[in-house]
Amino acid sequence: MTMQFRILGPPELYDGIRRLRTPLSAPKQRRLLGALLTRPGEPVPRHELVRELWGARSPVKTANSLNAHASLLRRALGAAEPDRAGTPRLVARDSGYLLHARSDETDFGLFRSALERARGTAVRDPEGACGPLRDALGLWRGAALEGAVHGPLAARLAARLEEEREEALELLFDCALRAGRHREIVTELEEVSAAHPLHEPFHDQLMLALCRCGREAEAIAVYRRARRHLPGGADRTPLLTARLEQIGARSAVLAAPPRDGGAHARAAEPVELPPVLSVAGYLQELFNGKALTAL
Repeated sequence: MTMQFRILGPPELYDGIRRLRTPLSAPKQRRLLGALLTRPGEPVPRHELVRELWGARSPVKTANSLNAHASLLRRALGAAEPDRAGTPRLVARDSGYLLHARSDETDFGLFRSALERARGTAVRDPEGACGPLRDALGLWRGAALEGAVHGPLAARLAARLEEEREEALELLFDCALRAGRHREIVTELEEVSAAHPLHEPFHDQLMLALCRCGREAEAIAVYRRARRHLPGGADRTPLLTARLEQIGARSAVLAAPPRDGGAHARAAEPVELPPVLSVAGYLQELFNGKALTAL
């Protein structure tokens, strides 16, 4: 792979042969690249590009200004890929501009491809899906289009990519939990759930991982903390409420699975309950006798 267009973080161009990064320092270069990458290989109309770069305050000589910024981006592309022969990357069309970029030449295209493959293997082989998912998430260097002011086109793309990133993280943690790797992901889940306080599945996965490590009191604390951020009552936090009820019922679901499915698979780790009291009694004491549904 030669050129890679990177927007999973600050926008930049990357030459895979020379291993050289070409950051885009000019704000409108970053905006223009983001807009063009919303439809790689297809022309983006001029009026949309103008709105992306200037919003409602377009310059008097709109066509000349857009052409000037396109020329600067084309120059950056040429510097990042000096040995490219044939069709230029950025070409003008009557209706707008077109950026020649295949899906496998963009970091978000590679991310999406890896995520799709992981989805296909996660059910039958959660252990095997963890590696590709980590590789896919490793392509992220920050927030999508970080440091670039987003027009409507780039804003939609960035929001969609961030949703897909959350989906990939959720799938990774689910696979790790089903593969018996709960101890390995607790710290990571703590960080991710703190960074995404409104994403209920991360809190639920953290509660389960903590329970499987014998840390039920901390799992309950996660429930209490998450409920302060998530809107609504128990009916609005079905995952966390169900998980808390499993703790109170000492559900077998909380037991860790074997690390592999072979004949010599290790026995599931037992859930260690607090001494003397049952979990239900422990919860009652911890919350001064309040009913679980009132928490």
